[in-house]
Amino acid sequence: MADYRQQPGKLPFPKPGSGGKDQFSKPTDASIIPESQGGSKKQPWGPHPHDELVSGQAIGKPTAMVDSRWKVTGQAHYGDDVRLAGELIGRIVRSPHHYARVLSIDVTKALELPGVIAVATGADAANKFGVLPVTKDEHAMAVEKVRHAGDLVACVAAETEATAREAERLIEVEYEILESIHDMRDGLEDSQTPIHDRGKYHIGESNIQKRVFQEFGDVAGMSQAAVASHKQNWLFAGVNHAATEPHAVVAHWDPSGRLTLYTPQQVPHYLHRALADVLEIPMHQINVHRTFVGGGFGGKSDPFPHEMCAAILARKAGRPVRICFDREEVYWINRGRHPSRIEMNLHADSEGRICGIETDALIDGGAFASFGHVTTYYNGVLHTAPYEIGAFHYTGARVWTNKPASGAMRGHGAVNSRCAVEVGMDDLAEQLAVDPITLRLANLLPPHSATITGFRVTSIGMRECLERVRAASGWDDKFRKMPLGKGIGIGCGFFISGSALPIHWDPKKFPHATVHLKIDMDGGVTVHTGAAEIGQGSDTVIAQSVAEVLGLPLDMIRIKSRDTDTSPIDLGSYSSRVTFMNANAAISAAMGIRDELLDATVEITGAERNKLVIGDRRIFAKNDPAVGVSYLEALHKAQEDRGALVSSGAYRTPPMGRTHKGAAAGLAPAYSFSAYVAEVSVDIETGQTKVDKVWAAHDCGKALNPLAVKGQIIGSCHMGMGQVLSEEMRYLRTGHLMNPDLLDYKIPSVHEMPEVVPIIVESNDLEGPFGAKEAGEGPLLPILPAVCNAVYDAIGVRTAELPITPDRMHRMIENRCRAEKIVDPLDLASPRLEHSALQDTLDARANAHTERDIERRLDDEREPYHNGALFGLDPTVPPDEFDPRWAVTILPSEEYLTTPRLAGSAWKHTERRHRGEA
Repeated sequence: MADYRQQPGKLPFPKPGSGGKDQFSKPTDASIIPESQGGSKKQPWGPHPHDELVSGQAIGKPTAMVDSRWKVTGQAHYGDDVRLAGELIGRIVRSPHHYARVLSIDVTKALELPGVIAVATGADAANKFGVLPVTKDEHAMAVEKVRHAGDLVACVAAETEATAREAERLIEVEYEILESIHDMRDGLEDSQTPIHDRGKYHIGESNIQKRVFQEFGDVAGMSQAAVASHKQNWLFAGVNHAATEPHAVVAHWDPSGRLTLYTPQQVPHYLHRALADVLEIPMHQINVHRTFVGGGFGGKSDPFPHEMCAAILARKAGRPVRICFDREEVYWINRGRHPSRIEMNLHADSEGRICGIETDALIDGGAFASFGHVTTYYNGVLHTAPYEIGAFHYTGARVWTNKPASGAMRGHGAVNSRCAVEVGMDDLAEQLAVDPITLRLANLLPPHSATITGFRVTSIGMRECLERVRAASGWDDKFRKMPLGKGIGIGCGFFISGSALPIHWDPKKFPHATVHLKIDMDGGVTVHTGAAEIGQGSDTVIAQSVAEVLGLPLDMIRIKSRDTDTSPIDLGSYSSRVTFMNANAAISAAMGIRDELLDATVEITGAERNKLVIGDRRIFAKNDPAVGVSYLEALHKAQEDRGALVSSGAYRTPPMGRTHKGAAAGLAPAYSFSAYVAEVSVDIETGQTKVDKVWAAHDCGKALNPLAVKGQIIGSCHMGMGQVLSEEMRYLRTGHLMNPDLLDYKIPSVHEMPEVVPIIVESNDLEGPFGAKEAGEGPLLPILPAVCNAVYDAIGVRTAELPITPDRMHRMIENRCRAEKIVDPLDLASPRLEHSALQDTLDARANAHTERDIERRLDDEREPYHNGALFGLDPTVPPDEFDPRWAVTILPSEEYLTTPRLAGSAWKHTERRHRGEA
């Protein structure tokens, strides 16, 4: 080719190869290429906008994590593996009291101890911080008050750990003990010394951190229409993430005065902001280095006080400081799932429609706000799908108590209330004498619809999830037909794929995710992303996405995601946002490079651009594969006169949602759906419950890495099984945590783990990267109710308290025996089902809706569909726009306040600003 003609006096260089470690390119596998592009891969949900980018290289193939070799060879550096020259050991002085004023702190003896280099107290960092800008209520160390046993009071840096521990003991703190609150119900009442003071926004003189009131649909008419109603008051214990790696941090100020903080963080950007606020330095003087993360699950998605302490001590000492928690300290920092009291009421009418859901959720936030504003909303709005419902009433309140703070744990805000809803669905099915899977199938929202709260649902694979677990588990042959002590149960889930709106609104319209690509003459692609790899495989998914668009093997992709200095801003690994948002940004960036490679190929070959396709390190004409060039030939042509190719891609959610207060909570660009069937054995005499097998179907849109998706499903089952059967943070009445260790905090071992059959359902979301949605948190939701419902099938008792420990199960069996006047529990009868006439009606509706859903997902001209159509309303118009009974309400009426529910009683207080007080 002319471009490679050698000039006089020059050495005859050969043409560049294809790039990569394999010498020859591989032919394209037509079975991986979508039908829309001439391949043979079936597309039952229709084509996808990214179909033309599919090269068959990486997407959809089971793929080992790109960082797996570092981990299995012990070369991955976690938080406590960082070692810097001259580093000091930091220790934290913690409060022994649940609630007290700090009257004085004397550090004299500690400073006199040889080997102690620096000591810091709350006086060294007076600024507040927090993950949400609207609820900053934390300090690096206590300022004025400590709010729970284990709260930070001071910190010390010394030459050795032994010296640091001795200095910790020598720091003398004088306290004035205050009356503490440990029962979340007490947080609803006025207090002489509220745990926090929110100024004019404080609610009464109580410890209510956030309250929510929402009504949608025909709330007044739901009870009158009901022929079956379920009412249950639930008590959920708090649970901890129990990640293998404890929290750890290393802080170092370099000679130029810049801070580098090494920490296993899920949200480096939010920590970056918090450090700037607390240390009172510009963000550009801080580099947050995310180490490998040994488990997060939401437990490392806040900026933490110990990270501030390390930075403060390092600045004082002029040397690096390392802090690593004991396991007990991990429980003091907590941020686990909220202990909750949830009243769940469901109603069904004579046609088997869900005519109403009423939820009242009181959640125990512990000592600090954390993600609490969001959690309070999520406990309600995230169970308004996947079912079409006639009315929804929600009252929620989060209170401060003198316990370690609750926060965002896997399935944030949705797990407990989803469990209560799904158990209620089974109870309704029992009362209606219908199959619970059929009841669900007959009440599902269709694709491209809006929930009662206004959430935009694009793809929905719930119907296929239910049908596949029904078939795989042999449901029809087992349900209500198994012997006493053996049972099978169903549970469903619905979760967000990222939050549609960012936590921080500045700068305005800033992207949710940004990815930069750089390709030099060697052909390797360097990907700069701020997405936090926490073991979920985000680095791998981003590498796969870039490799797929450019037709490259994964070994040619290098991910750089650890330093805020070199990574573009990303909002972090929470809300199951990374795959959807960062992979979309990576695809956008790769498309920029792809266009340049195609242009270069046209210039070299003269081929028509619209007929060029990308295969394995080769760009060629689709109609004549002999016409084409290698990847490196096209790359070098594109690099003429400019050098490295550089491209950026970004992602922001499209406009969506409604305008009522709280409308943004739960909004997402897409939602995942799940259905699980669990089979259990209950020992009638001991109360021991064992999960024998789980069939777990999850709609992830498109499995970019099926190996990782299956791993997430199995891991979610393990974590959810822990919450439903054994895990709880147990407190004495005095407020002391009884089990802050991994011996007494009962995580299921490999011996308790059942066989899990993961079933991947792909609904091909049109806005997801290659059709993908989340698979990190949503898969946890269904296992809890599936087990609870299986227990009922086995023994005929419905639990209303988790975990179902043997002693609790034994008491429930005893209570049933007493109620039925049975002496020997082995004489109890298993539940049985004789279908009513409604079963045929629901079967017919489910079948009709199957056809409806197929038409909607394939029809590009589909009309809008709003929740309410099942109740006779016009589906093309939001129901509150023409039916006043369906008006949205966000404030309780005077009538409601005369007899509020538990969390609803938060509204009996008036904010100070509305009382005319400062």
